[in-house]
Amino acid sequence: MFEEATPEERKIYYNEEWNAKELPDFIVDSIEQREFGFDYDGSGPSDRYNQIFSVGELERVLRNRYPYAVYSSVAYYKKPRKREGWIKAELVFDIDAKDLPVKSCGCGKGMVCEKCLEEAKEYVFLISEALRDDFGIKKGDIRYIYSGRGYHIRVFDPELMLLSREERGKLVDYVACNKVPEVLNLSFGYPKLFRERFLIFLKYALPEDLKIKGVGKQRIEEILKKKRIIANEVEEGDFSTLRKILKSKFQDFLRHVVNINAESLDAKVTVDTKRILRLPSSLHSKVSMKCVEIKNLERFSPLKHAVPKFVEERER
Repeated sequence: MFEEATPEERKIYYNEEWNAKELPDFIVDSIEQREFGFDYDGSGPSDRYNQIFSVGELERVLRNRYPYAVYSSVAYYKKPRKREGWIKAELVFDIDAKDLPVKSCGCGKGMVCEKCLEEAKEYVFLISEALRDDFGIKKGDIRYIYSGRGYHIRVFDPELMLLSREERGKLVDYVACNKVPEVLNLSFGYPKLFRERFLIFLKYALPEDLKIKGVGKQRIEEILKKKRIIANEVEEGDFSTLRKILKSKFQDFLRHVVNINAESLDAKVTVDTKRILRLPSSLHSKVSMKCVEIKNLERFSPLKHAVPKFVEERER
């Protein structure tokens, strides 16, 4: 599992398995307004500034070229071939399991497994809840894509699609919890989100994740020993046990968590209003997984719903 696809396997996928019906409606309905990019050998999308006029044309390109990777822009253009006449762009949050700063599976940097893919989903749920509760985004304006090694949250709220890079950057800071709140115990808004983020960190943190200057092995062991007590308190807005353990290092520890939070999202993806993302329905050839739209996030399992048939044949 998660092995690189061969050119022959890519050809099989695009000629025998790829189905235009798996293209999301938000791609089909705007296909002429998007830039398309292609990577043919794994070195990156060198073939860019392409305009596709129909699903049928896209199908012919995929079947004839069976590319290593396929991308489409989050931006809508009047002239996609020149990336001119920018109209609007989806607001995107990229949670990549291979880059999670804290994960309990022990996967190396750049690696993924079933366990850390499931852990990444917790960040997806948390961000989605914040978008709905704190920003009033309608549930139907938030779509989910499994990218092959993680998840894309794609937001289609009309006002948010017009945001500038700077405004999108502020949204990243908010949902990633890149700042310690002045008040920790409020039951709503940013303090609540910060505590929920903190709980995910605490849940999956290994001893090395808790290390900061001035906090030794003994105090780290005490945090791990009292993890359940700390978690129950934090959920209610109470950090008293953690304060007692860390003493003067409590604020330093919270800033340490903030720095880790910042690594859980790829901010470059969110602020880039001309970004290209993997096309849902395409093959992530590096790991031989399908990039697919997720209809039910709770029930979605990459190893059940995103494994190409050629991989199943390979594994037999």
